[in-house]
Amino acid sequence: DTYAFALGGALLLALTLSPVLCSLLFKRLKPAKDNFLVRTVERYFVGQLEWMLHNRALAGGIMLAILMATLVALPMLGREFMPELEEGNMVIRGTFPANVSLEAVAQNAHRLRGLIIDYPEVKLVGSQVGRPDDGTDPTGVNELQCFVPLRPMDDWPVIKSLGRRRTKAELVDSMSQRLENEIRGASWDFSQIIRDNVMESLSGVKGENSIKIFGPDLAQLETLANQVKQRIETVPGVTDAGVFHIQGQTNLALAIDRDKCAAWGVRVADIDDVVATAVGGSQFSEMIEGEKRFDIALRWPLHLRDTIDDILRIPVDIVHDDATYDLTHVGAMRSELLGTKLQMPVLTGTTSQEIAGVLPRPPRRRLGDLVTPANQSLHSNEPQASPPTGSSHDPSHNEKSNGDSISGQFESSNYVSSGASVINREQGRRLIAVKFAVRDRDLASTVAEAQAAIAPMISPPYSTTWSGEFQQMQEAEKRMLGTVLVALTLILVMLYLAFLSLLDAFVVYMNVAAMSLGGVWALLLTGLNFNISAAVGFISILGVAVMNGLLMVGAFNNLRRQGFSVHNSIIRGTEHLVRPIAMTALAAILGLLPAALATKVGSQSQRPLAIVVVGGMAMTLLLFNLVPLLYSFYGGRTPPEGGSAVGH
Repeated sequence: DTYAFALGGALLLALTLSPVLCSLLFKRLKPAKDNFLVRTVERYFVGQLEWMLHNRALAGGIMLAILMATLVALPMLGREFMPELEEGNMVIRGTFPANVSLEAVAQNAHRLRGLIIDYPEVKLVGSQVGRPDDGTDPTGVNELQCFVPLRPMDDWPVIKSLGRRRTKAELVDSMSQRLENEIRGASWDFSQIIRDNVMESLSGVKGENSIKIFGPDLAQLETLANQVKQRIETVPGVTDAGVFHIQGQTNLALAIDRDKCAAWGVRVADIDDVVATAVGGSQFSEMIEGEKRFDIALRWPLHLRDTIDDILRIPVDIVHDDATYDLTHVGAMRSELLGTKLQMPVLTGTTSQEIAGVLPRPPRRRLGDLVTPANQSLHSNEPQASPPTGSSHDPSHNEKSNGDSISGQFESSNYVSSGASVINREQGRRLIAVKFAVRDRDLASTVAEAQAAIAPMISPPYSTTWSGEFQQMQEAEKRMLGTVLVALTLILVMLYLAFLSLLDAFVVYMNVAAMSLGGVWALLLTGLNFNISAAVGFISILGVAVMNGLLMVGAFNNLRRQGFSVHNSIIRGTEHLVRPIAMTALAAILGLLPAALATKVGSQSQRPLAIVVVGGMAMTLLLFNLVPLLYSFYGGRTPPEGGSAVGH
């Protein structure tokens, strides 16, 4: 937008203010002769043009060879979304298994800070475990983030083994290897504060790039994600690969054995209520404090539910055909008769202890007697405890049913299973994400190789999408391609309206191609990738190339209309336009050269643009005579009516 508004403002000033200022300031200006430098430049280009016109086949072959060499080298040009902006900081994220405790991650955070602060390039280290206090970043306790401000690069020490300062990429590689060796069991990711937030907002995944695997079965999704991670780690350039696991949460699986419940006369709903109240807590009232409301819940004491064995010993009342009483409220009783709760009247003058001594105590079993481990069959042939015999009101039977004197011990490990820790969805479909980063290689070729590597692994009903920086690069390239095609079409229409000749318009377009060759070679020689910043640079030289070609072809047509021969028209027109075109190219080169050579913090985003423009303008000087050479092949025809006016 800024670039478009700047060009629009320049056009407006060129049509309004500039003519007025010229008429006021140049009234008494006398024509001056060209100085020595200008005459030298003109003699060089005109002499070169004379040779090319006398050796048109050879000159055309050289131009064609340059074009073919560029086309051959073009696949070597890497592609990425945007150059990584150096922010002067780092974000290190470690993801631990889902069943890890908060205390264990906190201990690793302390170790992490000690490892990172040892680097002399690091200024400060701060860590965060789990989600922040404001709740804006919903992460689990298994996630550790470390914020690392760096010292200015000029203050980085010289590494003796390298004989120079370490680069940012080398620093990240060193940290990554050290963390993998010192703190095992975690998946590490390196980014920067702004870049990390932007990338997460683009894809919803904490990583620069991610593979989202969609499918119905959680276990199969987990398996596919691990296989995909192992496969993409073999692709050169892929680093920091990791799976955002959706399974691995330790669960206590209590499968209610209906045969045992029927034998003991226990309802399944009663077992569910006992577990929900004793372990999870059951709300029975509410406390109001001004505008605040707090739930009051009834829950089993912590020391009675602290371990799996404690939970399996939770008593469950046995209900037979006769009434049993649950004395949970002082002065009140509830009767459960055939599953129906009846409110008993308050007994005046008695206490709950007195009532308990008179009324029969309901028989009980332990929770472990009524459930079966999830990894065992509910209908196994193992011996089970015999159901009670005789009346439930038998005191001797009640003593044996309290759960304290039941023979046998529970194997608590049999009740532990691994289940889903989180279920992620996108557009109603379950997914699991595999994140990765790309270093020391361009993004496009790396992802293309990774896509080919995992393609045989994914089959319906499972599918994948690639998110993050790669997705944004694809979308930006599509938009840019559509915009450029529309712009080129409009330029072709305007050139035809200006010259009334498709040949003239084609020659101007060849000048655009010549300047683009310079931008391509500039990126290849500097080792930079094509990205959105470089694309803006190509659009910039597009306008300059069209302007230069328009002026030259218009001048040639104007001289032809005046009666000059094709050769003289080309020589005189080129000699007349050498100075303005060379000045335009040199001004752009000298103006953007500092940006092209800059390496300071924040210069990464403008460097590709500057390098493309400098390379394109340099190619303008090298291939200055391309348009005159092409014009010489067809300039003998009579210029169309109206086409000569463009040369003024």
